[in-house]
Amino acid sequence: MKLPLEIHFRDMVPLPSLEPEIRRRAAKLEQWGTELMSCQVTVDASANRRRQGHEYQVHIDVRVPGDQVVINQHHRGDDAQLAVRGAFDAMDRLLRERIERRREPMPPD
Repeated sequence: MKLPLEIHFRDMVPLPSLEPEIRRRAAKLEQWGTELMSCQVTVDASANRRRQGHEYQVHIDVRVPGDQVVINQHHRGDDAQLAVRGAFDAMDRLLRERIERRREPMPPD
């Protein structure tokens, strides 16, 4: 993977399989072009202190030249992997839409 990646966990002990999954999914984002400059992923379980049940927040920030694409996904449930998967699926859709918009021909004046 060429994309610089930062992974942060807040208020949780990461599962052994969680970081490799994040790395795999971030590497997959590179399919949308070489213009991706960096990716920061934060998995936050701090909401668990205030409520019953589990809630995870996954924040993904991808930098591209002159812009950034951000996903902030909340997931209620016991599965942090599911929260990460949902956030990366959403990021994948956003990057695909961004590429498709750039490919659309400009309307004539």
